Amino acid sequence: MIENLTAIILAGGKSSRMGEDKGLMSLFGKSMIEYVLEEAKKLTDKVIIIANNSDYKKYGHPVFTDLIPNKGSLGGIYTGLTKSETQQNLILSCDVPFVKKELLDFLWEKFDESDVIIPQKEERIHPLIGFYKKDCTDVFKKQVEKGELKIRKALNLVQLNVVEANQFPAEMFRNINSKKDL
Repeated sequence: MIENLTAIILAGGKSSRMGEDKGLMSLFGKSMIEYVLEEAKKLTDKVIIIANNSDYKKYGHPVFTDLIPNKGSLGGIYTGLTKSETQQNLILSCDVPFVKKELLDFLWEKFDESDVIIPQKEERIHPLIGFYKKDCTDVFKKQVEKGELKIRKALNLVQLNVVEANQFPAEMFRNINSKKDL
């Protein structure tokens, strides 16, 4: 277990492509968020869920609604960092059910002076699998208030470490956005 780490699970999306709440959808007999929670709890017992649906309370972790509604993933990250009581934070989206502790450990070992560390698989970065310092809160808040909701743009304003993670299976990075993906 990592001391002074909060896992922030983002489950507040509109799920417009899915048509229903992604995190609560069943995948092989469990909800998608359950897979993500299992991996997060291997690193820390401090877990919070950012969701606009009170059904997530059934998982036994604090659930917070977006401080600034309808601002996408960046708004969720901002809310999570604001509600977190630790400097180090693991950010995970509820729709990456195949993420594994090995990948998270790999990122954690490389998390140093940078504000944010995220993996890159082949040519694609994965900003919703990573570690973020609470110090980013004000930068992200300004972006959200301006309506600049692209995570990539916000990450350009902090000290970012993108780590090549090609040794991990592509499945670990896969996010499920539609019924077809499911």
